[in-house]
Amino acid sequence: MKIQYKIFLLIVLVFSLIILVNVANDNYIKIKVNLMLSTDCRSCENELKKSLYEDKYFETYVKSKGWVKSFIQTTSKQKTTYLITLRKPIFKIKNNIYYDQNFNQFFMPHRFNLPTLHIKKDDLKDEIIDQAELIKKELINLKSLNYSNLSGWQIITDKAIVKLGKVDIGERVKLLNKITNNLRQSNSNVINLDLRYQQGYVLKI
Repeated sequence: MKIQYKIFLLIVLVFSLIILVNVANDNYIKIKVNLMLSTDCRSCENELKKSLYEDKYFETYVKSKGWVKSFIQTTSKQKTTYLITLRKPIFKIKNNIYYDQNFNQFFMPHRFNLPTLHIKKDDLKDEIIDQAELIKKELINLKSLNYSNLSGWQIITDKAIVKLGKVDIGERVKLLNKITNNLRQSNSNVINLDLRYQQGYVLKI
């Protein structure tokens, strides 16, 4: 009789534990974060993690950040998923201030090694934007670009300070690449170069 009673108590205990585990699982919510990084931004990631663990208004916090491009939240019974996409910086204005792909300014808590673009807001027109993107794409070791509506582009690379002007930018960039490649082979110092002439160019070493 005692053995049967002990077996009964054991069965009751096992069922009680199963019920408690199920209740605990029902109250446990998994959180999954997918962070879509258009570029490596460890500072952004750390800020988001800190807010996720400490701030109960995580969605409000994320949407208040200018460096966040989009925020999507999906919730099921036991899981909440956040899909966060960051804006992509393509030019630097100054430390931590950048232009995105639409040439809108924004702050990002990370310092990227990007060429600095100096240009007035009124000069940000489609043709000028296309020229800036072309210069960045075609020139390696580009450090800065400066646009003036009067004199056009002046750029700085690791090998040259160059006046490109306002027209025939594609052809002048090709010529610049040819000249700077020769300079690298000869280990020349930084030069001053004016490519705004219809024929030839002015070179100062």
